[in-house]
This record gives sequence, C-alpha cells and structure tokens, in this order.
Amino acid sequence: MALITAGMSGCSFMPKPLTISEQQALLQEDRVKAQKDVEPVGDLLTFNEAVARGLKYNLDHRSKLLEQAIALGTYDVSKYDMLPKVLASAGYNYRNNYFITNATGAYSGNPSGSAEPFVNSDKQYGQAGLMLSWSLLDFGVSYFNARQNADRIIVASERRRRTMHVLVQDIQAAYLRAAAAQKLKKDIESTIAEANVALKNSNKVESGGLKPPLDALKYQKALLDNIKILETIDLELSTAKVELNQLINLPAKANLKLEDPDSLVVPNAYNHAETEEFEVRAIVANADLKESIYNARIAVEETRKSMLRLFPGLTFNIGPQTSNNTYYINKNWVEGAANVSFNLWNLLSAPATINLAEQNQELAAQKRMMVQMAIISQVHLSKIQLGNSSRLYARSSEIDAVDGRIAKVTAAKYKEGAASQAEKVAADASYIVSKLRKYQALSQLFAASGKMQATTGMEPHFDSLDETTLTEMTAKVKDSFKEWNSGILPAVPVDPPVASATSNIPRTKPTPAGPAVNVADSPATREVNSLVGNMLKAWKTPSGSAAATAADSASLGDVASKAGDLFKAWKPSPSTAPNPKAPAGRESSSSQDAAVIAKNK
Repeated sequence: MALITAGMSGCSFMPKPLTISEQQALLQEDRVKAQKDVEPVGDLLTFNEAVARGLKYNLDHRSKLLEQAIALGTYDVSKYDMLPKVLASAGYNYRNNYFITNATGAYSGNPSGSAEPFVNSDKQYGQAGLMLSWSLLDFGVSYFNARQNADRIIVASERRRRTMHVLVQDIQAAYLRAAAAQKLKKDIESTIAEANVALKNSNKVESGGLKPPLDALKYQKALLDNIKILETIDLELSTAKVELNQLINLPAKANLKLEDPDSLVVPNAYNHAETEEFEVRAIVANADLKESIYNARIAVEETRKSMLRLFPGLTFNIGPQTSNNTYYINKNWVEGAANVSFNLWNLLSAPATINLAEQNQELAAQKRMMVQMAIISQVHLSKIQLGNSSRLYARSSEIDAVDGRIAKVTAAKYKEGAASQAEKVAADASYIVSKLRKYQALSQLFAASGKMQATTGMEPHFDSLDETTLTEMTAKVKDSFKEWNSGILPAVPVDPPVASATSNIPRTKPTPAGPAVNVADSPATREVNSLVGNMLKAWKTPSGSAAATAADSASLGDVASKAGDLFKAWKPSPSTAPNPKAPAGRESSSSQDAAVIAKNK
C-alpha cells in the first residue's frame, strides 16, 4: 500500500501555465510557419493573382486540405482492420513453491499409483507465442468502416470546395474595396482639404459680418455634410487592404499596389441562358449536394453495420507456442481454437437498434432531399441576383459618368467665378460617391457571379496546391474566369458509358452553335416508331402462322434499315458536348431499343 500510495502521488501533476516568454516564442514560431514559402508580391498584385494567392496560401483553406489528407489517412488505416490480428506474446512466470497436483482415478475414484503427489511445473519459466486471430464479425464491421471512410474522403473534398468558393468570393469583394480605396484616396483627401479651406474662409466671412449669418451657416452646413460623407467613405475603405492581406496570408501592414477597378473585365450576366441550364450543372457538381449524397450513403452503411453487430461472432485462433518449462515434454507446439459468441441481449435490443439505424438513414435521405430543393432555389435566386446586379452596375456606371461631367462643368464654372467653392466641393463629393457606388455595384456583381459559379460547382480545378506554382495557379484562375465570362456554359460532366448493346449509340445530333438538339421527334424517329408498333402488332399473331413470320421479317428489315440511317444522321462530332438537359445514361428515343431488338432477333 505504501508503494502504491507513493506511486500515485508521483503520478499526480499540478497544472503548469506557460510563461509569457514561452507563449511569445510559440506564437512567433507560428507566425514564421504561416509565412513560410509565401512568395513575395511584385510591383502589382493583379485580381487573378490575389485569388490564386488565397487558394494557395490561405490558412483556412489549407486546414481543409489537411482535413482531406487526414480523411485519406483514416481510410488507409481502416483497410488494415480487415486483416487478421497477429498477436505476439512473451512472458515470465514465477511462484514461490512448486506446482504440485494429485491424481484421482476417473472411474474408481482411487488415488493414482504413486504414493506421493506430482510436480508439474518449474518455479520459474518463460513462455512465448505467435497467435493469428481472425473474427468474422470484426472483419464485417471493418469492411463497412472502410467503405464509410472512403466516402468521408469525398465529403472532406466537398467541404474544401465549399471553403474555396467562399474564399474566392471574399477575396474578390476585399480586392475591389481595396482597389477602390486606392483609386479614390487622393481625390477624397484633396476634396476634404478643399472643403476645410472653404469652411475656414466661411468662418472668417461670418465673423467679419461680410455675409448674412443665416446664409453663412447654410453654406457651412453644406460643406460639413460633404466632409462627413467623404470621411465616412474613407473609413469604410480604410480596412479593405488589411482584410485582403489576411485572406491571401500576407502581413497586415503589407502595402500593395492593385489594379484599377475600371480595367477589370465585368462578369457576364448570362441573360441569354435559361435557369434550367444552371440547375443541371448544380445537381451534378454542387458541393453541398454532393456532400449530402455521400452522407446518405454513409448512413446506409451504418445501418448495415448496426445489423451486422447483431449476428453471433465467430473467431479463429491459431499459432505456434514455445516454453522453457523443463517439465514439458513437448516444448514447442501449435495451438488453435474456434469460438462462437453471441450476446443474448441482442435478441431484445435488435428491433430498437435496427429502428434507430433506419431512422438515421431516413434522416440522411431527408437532408439530401432538403439540400437538393435548397440548391434549386439557390440557383434561381443566384440567377435573379446576377441579373439585378448587372443592371445595377450598368445604372451606377451611367450615374458615375453624369456626375463626372457635372464635376468638370462645375470646376470650370468655379474657375470662371460663376460657381462657389461649396458648389465645387459638393459636385466633387457627389462624383466621388457615385464612383464609390459604381465600385460597390461592381463588387456586388462579382459576388453574384461568384455565387452562381459556386452554386453550379464550376470552379477552377488544381491537381495539387503544393506542386502547382503560383504562376501556374494564376494562369488557371485567369483562364477559368475568362471561360466563365465568355457567356458559354461548359458541357455537363457525365459518367463514362457502360459497356452494353446501346453504349455506343449517340443520343443527340449537334448543331454548329447553341445547345445540342434532341432529335427524338424527327421524321426518321417517328417512322421507326411506327414500324416498331407494326412489328409488335405482328408479334401478337400466333407464332406458328405464316403471317407472323412474314410480318416479323418485313418489320425487322424495315426497322433495321431505318434505324441504321437514323444513327448515321445522329453521329456527333468529337468536339460537340452532350445535351446538358438530357440525364446521363438515359436513351433519348425508343428507336434505339428497337434497333437492338432487331439486331438480337
């Protein structure tokens, strides 16, 4: 007891807080690691480079990448759980007296022939072994765990994509605000300085009695209102560059030269595209929807795993053993066993367990359905916001142009003495506000465009952030935005065709421009369908009649001929994308099935 008490007291520890110097050293190390391998910014930070820097160096995005790597590592580890367990054991045995036993006759109950008991073991001996153990129940559970972990890799990937979408939108908004602050800063400062000078002159005029007090006060109030507006704009824009630095993992005080926001390519509003075109792509590639799909599949595997645990466990053990006990005649042997175990309480808990697993499965399916409906609504909202933002930016640009002309005319009149300094300050302030509103509208347009791009899952793809250089990422981001702003939607990704009799049959006939046109209602298709109908009517005739044979041969021949001509007309060019509105894997016309029937017949 004394030894145990001493050991327990030795194992107890008091909390030891970090000293200020230790904490500072730790945080300094973190700052150095955060800026490690971050390439310095050149003379100009372009819009595309800012997005590429965020994707490559943003700490939150890199955390999601690590979560994805951990999910992959968990899957790799879970695969080993399906293997049998190999248990190596070695031990030393000691007792203070011999292991002595008596023997009794099994039938007579008389003691054994010897008059003294037997010593069966040494006082000290060692034993070692290698045991191969395999449980079928553990194998089944590990199998479903591995399948779930494989799906969790994809879930982690979709979460990283969602983080990337939000990050790109935040970088775009921060960049535009910082670029607007950079462009308007000099104009704001000069206009405020001019307004302050006019305010001082007005105070002198008022104190000298050269102007009626009410007129002077009204004049001063107009100047102060304009100064307040300009100072508010300056405060709103002052934090933009710090936010941008944080998003692209640069020091907060880094002074960056940004592009002129007027030189940026305005996002395409896609007024010519129908909302359904975006719906199809969102259903295929939206990150939230894909995550809900795989979560539902994980719930299905959890149901199967829960049901599997209700079965009896069957375990096999086999392996070599050895001992240096001198009383053992066979010091080396192979030991094996087979055990069946079953928890009888499973008979009572089985219904509740299965019910709970099925409820979780239904919940996952319900969430998937909810996310799908939400995504469809989000597509429609994003399309409306994109159109509204485009119109708002166009109107803001017109107002900015008019206010710019007003400011020029007022400045010319001020030089001629036909306008007061307060009127010039008011015109300049109004022009600055209009330009700021235009940049804000541009930021909203980029946000709406980015939201639509994120909803439909059409973001730039990179093989590896570590292996891709910043220059390459910037070029890919530029190409991605260029493709998106071209106004042409990319083809909908489809699964590779399944090898079957109809796998090589084209589904649509491409046209030189615009989406692929479905030819299910073409004259050739209708003729084939008519022949198929006649053929089916002929097949209703008893098989032994001559009419049936003649009808079969004639109909099949016509169908094969017409179908062959139709398929030649349907043959697409290699560069033509499939019809985005046609679901993958579904034939566009029953004539294809008719051709297969004819061929098989």
